[in-house]
Amino acid sequence: MEQQRTGLIFCAGGKAKYIDEARFAARSVKKHMPNLSIALFSDQPVKKGREFDLVFESYNYDHPQKLKMHGMLHSPFERTLYLDSDTLTQGDFAELFGLLDFYDIGITHRVKCQWPPNSTPVFIDYVDHDCVQGGFLLFRKSEAARAFIQDWANEFFQTPGHLIQPGTEYGDQVVMNRVYKEHSKNSNIKFLLLPNKVYNARPWMWGQLKKDGIWSQTKVLHAHGLNTPRHLVFLKKIKHRFSRIFQK
Repeated sequence: MEQQRTGLIFCAGGKAKYIDEARFAARSVKKHMPNLSIALFSDQPVKKGREFDLVFESYNYDHPQKLKMHGMLHSPFERTLYLDSDTLTQGDFAELFGLLDFYDIGITHRVKCQWPPNSTPVFIDYVDHDCVQGGFLLFRKSEAARAFIQDWANEFFQTPGHLIQPGTEYGDQVVMNRVYKEHSKNSNIKFLLLPNKVYNARPWMWGQLKKDGIWSQTKVLHAHGLNTPRHLVFLKKIKHRFSRIFQK
């Protein structure tokens, strides 16, 4: 297959609901960028449908989160944007690929919050300077970018699948941050830090984005449940409010 210049990849496996999320995410991308090629990496047989231009059935790892690095290392594109499958694109982000004329990798920070156990995170600031977020990675086919992703994969693949849990010390993001800090200090890789409030907006910042009048500038939302029909989201909110009332 001839190498394509730019494209986006999703990696989704394990359960059908994650593949459904990826289809929803891909449809939202195609709405704004119909000519952008989209590839899916999955450990399940998946039909391309109208959402995906390419589908790769990948090795069946002991945890589907390992598909992420596999997909990045085997991207069919010269310039690639990886997005987590639980995303919704709200605008054209084609400008990102041009930035790879000057950088190897584009990355976003995690939103800074208080993270109380068993409770909703509380927004503090848009940027947590101590942590980059693993749901977005822009990269080109350079030796430096491949070395970064390969080092991330080599370390993360050592974690047994039964221990892997996103958001914990056994998630891929912790390993990613460790490798990012090492490469930032000790390699010639050129990193670009991109605004998460535009390209990787997590739900804990949404209220603040609206208060600051910049919600319309956000191009990629990143949260579970974005593909849930609105009437079910409404019913869930009502149920949650009633449960809180009766708990008092």
